[in-house]
Amino acid sequence: MKHILTSILLFIQFVAIAQEGTMSGTVRVNGTERALVAIRVAINGNTYITDENGKFEIPSDINLKDALIHISADGFVPVDIKFKDKMVILLSPQLDDANSIALSLTDLDEDDGDTQSTPGLLFSSGDAYSAIAGYAWGPYWFRARGYQSNYMNVYIDGINMASPERGYASFSIWGGLNDVTRNKETTVNMSPVDFTFGNIGGSTNIITDPSQQRPGFKASYSMSNSSYRNRFMLTYSSGLLENGWAFTVSGSRRWAQEGFAEGTTYDAYAGFISAEKQFSDRHKIVLTAFAAPSTRGQQGATVQEAYDLKGTNYYNPYWGYQNGEKRNGRTKSTLSPQFIVKDQWKINEKLTLKTAVGFTYSKEKRTALNWYDAPDPRPDYYRNLPSYQYDQGNTTAGDLLTDLWKTDKYGQVDWDFFYKTNQNNPETVPVDWTKPNGETITGNRSHYISEERNLDAYHIDVNPTIIWDINSSLKLTTGIQYQLYKGNNYNTLGDLLGGDFWVDIDNFADRDFPNPVKALNDMNDPNVVKRVGDRIGHDYSSNITTAGWWAQVQKSFNRGSIYLGGNITQTSMFREGNRRKGLFPLNSYGKSDVLDFTDYGAKIGGEYFITGRNVVTANATYYTKAPYFVDSFTSLRTRNETVENLKSSNVISGDVNYYYRGERLKARASAFYTQINDQTKVISYYDDAYQNFVNYVLTGMGQENMGVELGLQYNITPELRAKAAGTYASYMYNANPNATTTVDNSSSKLSEDETVYFNNRHVGGTPEVAGSLGLEYWSKNYWFVGIQGNFLGDRYVTLNPARYTDRAIDEPNIEVGSDQYYAILDQELLENSFTLDISGGKSWKIHNYMLRVNLNINNVLNNQNIATTGFQQFRYDFVDGNPDKFANKYYYAQGIRAFLNVGLTF
Repeated sequence: MKHILTSILLFIQFVAIAQEGTMSGTVRVNGTERALVAIRVAINGNTYITDENGKFEIPSDINLKDALIHISADGFVPVDIKFKDKMVILLSPQLDDANSIALSLTDLDEDDGDTQSTPGLLFSSGDAYSAIAGYAWGPYWFRARGYQSNYMNVYIDGINMASPERGYASFSIWGGLNDVTRNKETTVNMSPVDFTFGNIGGSTNIITDPSQQRPGFKASYSMSNSSYRNRFMLTYSSGLLENGWAFTVSGSRRWAQEGFAEGTTYDAYAGFISAEKQFSDRHKIVLTAFAAPSTRGQQGATVQEAYDLKGTNYYNPYWGYQNGEKRNGRTKSTLSPQFIVKDQWKINEKLTLKTAVGFTYSKEKRTALNWYDAPDPRPDYYRNLPSYQYDQGNTTAGDLLTDLWKTDKYGQVDWDFFYKTNQNNPETVPVDWTKPNGETITGNRSHYISEERNLDAYHIDVNPTIIWDINSSLKLTTGIQYQLYKGNNYNTLGDLLGGDFWVDIDNFADRDFPNPVKALNDMNDPNVVKRVGDRIGHDYSSNITTAGWWAQVQKSFNRGSIYLGGNITQTSMFREGNRRKGLFPLNSYGKSDVLDFTDYGAKIGGEYFITGRNVVTANATYYTKAPYFVDSFTSLRTRNETVENLKSSNVISGDVNYYYRGERLKARASAFYTQINDQTKVISYYDDAYQNFVNYVLTGMGQENMGVELGLQYNITPELRAKAAGTYASYMYNANPNATTTVDNSSSKLSEDETVYFNNRHVGGTPEVAGSLGLEYWSKNYWFVGIQGNFLGDRYVTLNPARYTDRAIDEPNIEVGSDQYYAILDQELLENSFTLDISGGKSWKIHNYMLRVNLNINNVLNNQNIATTGFQQFRYDFVDGNPDKFANKYYYAQGIRAFLNVGLTF
């Protein structure tokens, strides 16, 4: 019975060949002699994994003359030594995971995938470049090789963490579980891994097996001046017990009354439990469950004028005072419990089956203001800024607004005004909007509310993988990946803000059409009178099924190896409307057309050992990728209409890497090239020219990413080492996409196949040039200190496609070649930045206790003028062609940021 799960999913059967004699080695912790389990040991192109005793075995027919062992494991100093049979390799711990301290400063539990910085802890591969890219550049929205987060795979115990709707993983799913998510398999490119086909941005599988966690207790307390002020974590692991069981329990809390930006609250918990049963040295099952509920008050980007008026680049337009207390209008709450069962069965000496089954039910809620027949309440709305009055020639009003903005309360959300408006607004409205002479209700009708934008979702994942060591030099890995997902996107009424009820109708339809039925958000329920908790606005379900097969074969030679891989994936998805909208009675309720995509891919690569210390690797791939659900429908909120001529994008990518692994010098130099073609993107925004909400569909988008990377580490002495990293890259659009614009309240096309002149413009949103130089001293007396300088440059704002069309020039009648013409087409280059970071720490061993103290300080020069990213607003002035009417918006990096961590292990 214990093999029932694996027997059901076993899809390949092989006849094993008896294993020949072997050579071996053992990996242990220096100082404690504790065996290190599941450590990857690389020897001349072959990789071996240590068992529960820290032992790895090598077939005797492998040529090991002058072979060099390379081990790079998180939390330990990398080693490169010559192989000897039955050798014991001692790994020295680094001082309390300095990298994870830095990671906390990057706030990687954010989940804005389009702007996500590189998750350093996930994708660090042990070399200096990967570490610096994640920890030093990550807080400034650096994306490795310019790839967005949906080009990086993140798995936990063999289960994909990415959202099927949006394509990227939200790191908040496991935020606060640092202690139990350190063990991982990682590659930063398409190199082979044994859990997925791969992705151009790399793949990571976090391994939570309790037998691989450090036995004992670990407690830590942290203080920071960043997004959260306090963090407490407590973890216990039993280690592998004599009866074959192992357990791990972990919990944490992170909180702040207010982060470095005003109005940003932070309250997050996390819990983790895992049980492992080893039935024998051939078979084990791991059951893992974890959740990390969190609630955060968010910070919004805004225009430079608002920052300057407030005298700080940390101005946040999302909050305001209510009865003297700060209240944020944009909060985000998430709860996504994960349940994973992992079975690993070594069928014989040649054949291993790994099966992972995962289930999650998640709830995400974001609050936002909504209003009807009332002034725009956003404090940084362009009409509320002095520049608008000056542009209108009203100098007196402009001067008055300037003075008001410099006061404490002006320029913030005016909650008191909302309450006064709603509490003094008696109206009589029909309960059934289609029967104006029927039953009515009288009361204070809310014209401002706080609505809740919800996403409830569940998905089931089944991922069996089989690994066949055909012989000592040939290995086949293949697997099936299946995912069933259903999400429900809907709005609810969160707060009436002093009113008695809200009338749930479409504002634009109510304005544009005399027929009241057109304004209904749900013809199946014409009762438009809604109160707190009722569903309002849109309500639809997303249904996505994905099934795929992948395989790779690896052949090792005396001086290297080569691999070949491929995959086939079938994606099926449809929208199901849960409300019959008055504007689209025949195309909003029920099931849409089913969209089916068959995708495929291939990859090839290998490595060659010039000598044991000089290695060259290369990877190349071509694959297609189905569009994401959010980019497959013209207007997800309102109707079932799919994007016309929708097709998969395709990716062509390759890289070449050189590694040097000397006793004192370790280096990696890489060159990469990537094309991503036929992308689709749907953008929805308010268009001033049409005075309506529009949907902007871009098809045929393409980009070209290329560049070089260099990482160096040089051990000047056994205690003193220097680190350096740099990248010089270019991330450009390589095509002119077509745009189709439709009005949200009619579906009529305002423009079709309009050319957007993106070709040879920068993709933007991340630095293209970066460099770091650092010095670290690691004392034999268990203390360290480090200093590092960082440079970031060539950062461009992201583009509003509407500005790069003929319409943007022709409608306002702009003269081609004029200053205004070039101002419209300009893509702003943000200023270069330099930061200085310092770190230090000390460890004490007191009997069986280990006390560690670490301090990291980023941006010690307190540079508060670093714009991490900027973007052109989607709104554009089609009347006068004034590019400053809707100016660029920016996010700014925090100035000096400190993180103090005190940890105790026993």
